[in-house]
Amino acid sequence: MSWGLGWKRPSEIFRLTLNYGNDDLTENLGRDSSTYHSASSSTSSSFSSSPTALKDQELGFRIELDWSATEDEEQAALKLQSQLMVALPMTQDTVVVELRPRDPEDDAYNTVNLDMKVVKKRDPLRAVTMIKAVGSGQQSDGTGVLIRLFRSDLSSPAASPLPPRVADYGDHWKSFSVLTISGCGLSVFPVELTRLPNLEKLYLDNNKLTVLPPELGELRRLKVLSADNNMLVSVPVELRQCVQLVELSLEYNKLVRPLLDFRAMAELRVLRLFGNPLEFLPEILPLRKLRHLTLANIRVVADEKLRSVNVEIEMENSSYFVASRHKLSAAFSLIFRFSSCHHPLLASALGKIMQDEGNRVFVGKDENAVRQLISMITSDNCHVVGQACSALSALASDDSVALQLMRADIMRPIGTVLKSACREDLISVLQVVVKLAFTSNTVAEKMLTKDVLKSLKILCAHKDPEVQKLALLAVGNLAFSLENRQILVTSESLRELLLRLAVVTEPRVYKAAARALAILGENENLRRAIRGRKVAKQGLRILSMDGGGMKGLATVKMLKEIEKGTGKRIHELFDLICGTSTGGMLAVALGIKLMTLEECEDIYKNLGKLVFAEPSPKENESATWREKLDQLYKSSSQSFRVVVHGSKHGADLYESLLKEMCADEDGDLLIDSAVKNVPKVFVVSTLVSMMPAQPFIFRNYQYPTGTPEVTLATSESSGVVLVSPTDAQVGYTYKRSAFIGSCKHQIWKAIRASSAAPYYLDDFSDDVNRWQDGAIVANNPTIFAIREAQLLWPDTKIDCLVSVGCGDVPPRMRKGGWRYLDTGQVLIESSCSVDRVEEALSTLLPMLPEIQYFRFNPVDERCDMELDATDPTIWLKLESCVEEYIEKNHQAFGNACERLLLPSQHDRKWLENLRSKSSLTNESNEGNSSPTLGWRRNVLLVEASHSPDSGSVINHARVLESFCARNGIRFSLMRGLSETLKKVPSPTNLSPYASPVFPSSPRRYSPDSQRIGRIDPVPALSLDSQLGKPTTSPPVSPRGLRLLSSPVRQLHDKLQNTPQVGVVHLALQSNSDGLIMSWHNDVFVVAEPGELATKFVESVKLSLLSTMRNHRRKGAALLANISTVSDLVAFKSYFHIGGIVHRYLGCQTIVVEDDREISSYMFRRTVPSMQLSPNDVRWMIGAWRDRIIICTGTYGPTPALVKAFMDGGAKAVVCPSNEPPLSQVTFDDNGELNVMENGRFELGEDEADDDVTPASPESDWEDSDVEKNGTKISSLFDNDEEELSQFICELYKSLFREGASVLVAFQEALASHRRLGYACHLPSID
Repeated sequence: MSWGLGWKRPSEIFRLTLNYGNDDLTENLGRDSSTYHSASSSTSSSFSSSPTALKDQELGFRIELDWSATEDEEQAALKLQSQLMVALPMTQDTVVVELRPRDPEDDAYNTVNLDMKVVKKRDPLRAVTMIKAVGSGQQSDGTGVLIRLFRSDLSSPAASPLPPRVADYGDHWKSFSVLTISGCGLSVFPVELTRLPNLEKLYLDNNKLTVLPPELGELRRLKVLSADNNMLVSVPVELRQCVQLVELSLEYNKLVRPLLDFRAMAELRVLRLFGNPLEFLPEILPLRKLRHLTLANIRVVADEKLRSVNVEIEMENSSYFVASRHKLSAAFSLIFRFSSCHHPLLASALGKIMQDEGNRVFVGKDENAVRQLISMITSDNCHVVGQACSALSALASDDSVALQLMRADIMRPIGTVLKSACREDLISVLQVVVKLAFTSNTVAEKMLTKDVLKSLKILCAHKDPEVQKLALLAVGNLAFSLENRQILVTSESLRELLLRLAVVTEPRVYKAAARALAILGENENLRRAIRGRKVAKQGLRILSMDGGGMKGLATVKMLKEIEKGTGKRIHELFDLICGTSTGGMLAVALGIKLMTLEECEDIYKNLGKLVFAEPSPKENESATWREKLDQLYKSSSQSFRVVVHGSKHGADLYESLLKEMCADEDGDLLIDSAVKNVPKVFVVSTLVSMMPAQPFIFRNYQYPTGTPEVTLATSESSGVVLVSPTDAQVGYTYKRSAFIGSCKHQIWKAIRASSAAPYYLDDFSDDVNRWQDGAIVANNPTIFAIREAQLLWPDTKIDCLVSVGCGDVPPRMRKGGWRYLDTGQVLIESSCSVDRVEEALSTLLPMLPEIQYFRFNPVDERCDMELDATDPTIWLKLESCVEEYIEKNHQAFGNACERLLLPSQHDRKWLENLRSKSSLTNESNEGNSSPTLGWRRNVLLVEASHSPDSGSVINHARVLESFCARNGIRFSLMRGLSETLKKVPSPTNLSPYASPVFPSSPRRYSPDSQRIGRIDPVPALSLDSQLGKPTTSPPVSPRGLRLLSSPVRQLHDKLQNTPQVGVVHLALQSNSDGLIMSWHNDVFVVAEPGELATKFVESVKLSLLSTMRNHRRKGAALLANISTVSDLVAFKSYFHIGGIVHRYLGCQTIVVEDDREISSYMFRRTVPSMQLSPNDVRWMIGAWRDRIIICTGTYGPTPALVKAFMDGGAKAVVCPSNEPPLSQVTFDDNGELNVMENGRFELGEDEADDDVTPASPESDWEDSDVEKNGTKISSLFDNDEEELSQFICELYKSLFREGASVLVAFQEALASHRRLGYACHLPSID
């Protein structure tokens, strides 16, 4: 055909390639099918009208046939058939072996028949490929010729094509399994091609298909279907019938909502949907074998076991996603819709994607994505759970995302999984808990609930060490929050579990348990668990090191002299090591990393050469700092703060060196070093993100429980804020609390923050807070060291304090006169000065002669060097200066070394004396090692309100008060609160008497009462005309924080605010619920004669006998004569029954029928109102630590209460050895003797005097005379009280005057008062 322009349109040429060979050919063609997709561009130049036959050893025999689109389809088919007949090779003889089993009925030996025959065969056809080799028009798609060729019979070349029936396809065409029609412009797929019986792979790429025929479902053997680069808008639902499908590729089409049902396609491994404007992803969860998935603009490929996953994200040449806000927007809109993300392959991809910080930020802002990730935690597939937890752990590293996770209720599915039995799921979820708890205190506080704590405690005792380790790490991370720590330390079961796990043999477990103890502030228990060094009896030894940059070489030099004089390493000599800036780096190197001083010196020189040698280029770098300030002042272009904030040196290399130095396989957090038996170490920095700037303590320890702290908390609205432990006393508590600080930072960050000297290095920031050099607030951190020592060891004195400087220059005149800009330099000099601290210490410490203070700091012109000086000659000058200083102060160094060695010498002498004195008993050994009073020498006496003992003739509390006044012992008294409970209006007709205290007329009784021969007792009355009402336990806050009752809270505040108190004397009665802090009065009546009166008398006699410590025989003889209530009140008008005090008020006698007299005896009962229970003691965090507890009630505290005191850190508990009765005996409203719980009645204030009974002139009650009745027995109890007073005075005398240990003082005081039956409880001695 010719055209008017003189050129002729080229005809389209199709090429048909037939591949013959063995079965391996199918796999090869399947893997290399992409080579056919682009064949049209590479074969046009090699077109030939004659058939080509090629022999390939790998692919087998191949025949290529070509025809033109202009040819008639019938003629072209006949031509190709003829050419194929010519190109086909001759058949070859082939031996066919056939094995056939014989009939079992005819063959008892199970033999088989072997048939062999020779047949004529050639290699079968395996693959057919049709491409458009030349031309790009749409004259034809070539399928008509192809279908006619398939119908031909190659055995009759001249025959006409057969009718179009599948059964009539020639045998030659039935064997191939791979069909490729690529780049042919195919718009409709011929239905006839779906009738190929053995077709397994169908490639239809680079065509113009808009739909696929539903008959594709008839290809039951189909394994691969590829239709990339078409215009498909839908996929037939019949495709689900292809159950053997392994690969489905539909990339770069126009699929929006493909209706793909994969439930029957269990074998599908490859699904390609890349480049389609999908609105949702078909349900792919049934595809368990899927390992290759492309969708939107991502490609995910994984190995068989999903161990290696590769994710590629493409943005180029993708018109669908150009307008997306993020490169993953389109993909995530598909993945996180419905439940697609629960598929193992997509879960693996998400885990890989979350490794990129930018992707984490994007996902963290997508609420739906976050919720879908959380839902994956409860998946039945362990791999999905693991990948989801990996992604969530990565997300949880950001504070804002972690808070979003909490708002999305992540703890609900986590709590469910924590109760499961699957080890893999537990490990995965625990990793999320560990990460979340570490992120921020706010998140940790939201996480901790009773259920979570219970689950973690169970998992801490799990049989798998890895689960145990992660659960312990989670507990420790939760305890970083001060509020959580106050809750966790009150859990007795958790504490005992940690103590037990801290001594197991599995390293992963005991290290994690010890770490948890360290974070909880259980420093003494941690020391025992890791068998750490105890603080010497002489006191604490503290090392403080100043800041000074490269002048730290001077500090190293002086420390070498101390090591030389003692023969010990620095970490072996000191209990607390601290430093600022360069001193902080030394503190970490010596105290945590346990480096030698030679290694420290090498680190300094390497830092000087690598970090400070080449400062980063700046404008006018040669100018001095003063000149820069002058230029700044003249130009007025920037503020002074900007210049100070600028850095002379880059920090990247410095940080890399610090990371290398501080790397540790057991953990690189500061608190992680606490389990390694190293000294306490802290580094001082300046928190400049707050105004005004605050000192910040990076420490490798946690404060003991109960220490007042001011913590930094992340607020969702206002960022970082200060949180005081007591909001009502912010100002007061803030001044008394510990410095702001943390033990959860990485070690290298602590050094970096402390050494961020303005102008020399950039500020250090963690995206929340910003720090500068600690020299701004404390270049000499000695004062900080003293404060930290007081917080860590509140009852231990400081024995030796060594402060080492970096060298200073003598004062001199300022050059150039005074200029305004010199003010800035003066401010810097003032803030970085170490002299003011030295002057203050030199003034104050002589007032404390027991503290040996040594200050080493050379003052010489040769110490005048820049912080970043790297010239070796300057270093040599500094070293020579230090050597001269050491030589001149040789005696001072010798004295310091001698003092530091004193504890070791004392321990050796004590051991020698112990060995030489074989007569020493175990008891005396324990006395030598028991705790002493310490420096806190105040006494706090606690008494109960409305105490029944307050009216005693002899009261040991008053005797103690007089003793302390005579001996100059500081004494304070605290009584329980009155008016602590709300009063309830009195109901009417509560009593048969007109007066609630005293009846005005006798009660009239019915004949029924006379017949049974007794009178029912009057129900118990409050003296305020109120019926008794049970008291409730203290309320509990939503997070589990116990709200203490008023007396207990008042006692707690008193102990917290008076750190000088060393002895807490609890003059409180005890019952089975605890120590009674307040009492309540009511009245009741018992009638005699009667069975009830007899039981009442017996109960009183038993109670009286149990309280007669020293007069049991005499008392028993007296009590034997008592048989009636009348005898009882005549014998003693004041007694206890089951912890309830009874005081006789009066008697009324009436005459009934048969002239019988019935006497009604009225008693006033003093009932316990509020108790100090073991739970209260545990919740009074820090109140008992390092204090001696003395209890002097009739009964001793219960074992649970004693244990609570000891767990709270008490030095010792001295108390009666007899335990209180388990129940109280009383009478119910029906007159029956029963057992009743403490605090049954509502408590009121006793307005009447304990020893005065109100009179009623109209009453016929017989008033009791307290002075006349019970005189004989009261003397016995007064003798007990007098002996107790003597015992208490002797105990206090030994403790305060003689300085004896608690056990020795107790033994000496008890030696002459054995009958008191007291005991002394001490902590475990090691």
